[in-house]
Amino acid sequence: MNVTERNTWLRNHHYRWRKNLSGQWMLIGPDGYPTTEQAARKAIEQQHKSLPLSPQQWARSMLEKRPLILDTETSGLEASHEVIELALVEIDGTVVLNTLIQCQGEIPADATRIHGITKTMLSSAPAFPEIWTSLTSYRDREIIIYNAAFDISLLTQTATRYQMTLPRLKSHCLMIQYLAYVAGAQTNGKSRESYHSLETACHQFGVVAGGHRALSDAQAAREVLCHLAEGL
Repeated sequence: MNVTERNTWLRNHHYRWRKNLSGQWMLIGPDGYPTTEQAARKAIEQQHKSLPLSPQQWARSMLEKRPLILDTETSGLEASHEVIELALVEIDGTVVLNTLIQCQGEIPADATRIHGITKTMLSSAPAFPEIWTSLTSYRDREIIIYNAAFDISLLTQTATRYQMTLPRLKSHCLMIQYLAYVAGAQTNGKSRESYHSLETACHQFGVVAGGHRALSDAQAAREVLCHLAEGL
């Protein structure tokens, strides 16, 4: 394969190239963590050798593990942006964590128009290191994230701003499973599309969308997971 074909192949299996704060390109896996092309190739080949779970089977297996659901809001989408709100909920809806987070940079107006969070709102919020100390106490739990690659990438680059290393969470991407569900095929690491918004998934299952705040989006993702397990 040439470079274009290889990148398309990786993208079809939910791997993405993303720049870090230093301007270097990193390959991000479906779980949101940096990886190498060699490791990605090995993981993809292993997926094809094994019999994959259907999205419904995957969701049911996750529910049996009583996962946490995580969602974030950020100051933007680029390598310089930060996590400014984080929520973590139990599968029964119990709120474990729901907090705004101070940021070092500014919040662009375009971002505020989406989630409504301004820099002034963060003035009395805790800084990221304090929040991360709380979050890491749950790193042995299974954590479901809608579009894990984005949230984990933003958590990682926010940690980098504070010279912190992000411990690896047991993260699983709900969006990838939803894409496979929509495609009407079993998940084998490849689907016809690479992105559907949480709002789209909510509409599919008759769930009230979260409105781009961390807690309401986490609760919406929780409901999507439950509906996916039922295949409804």
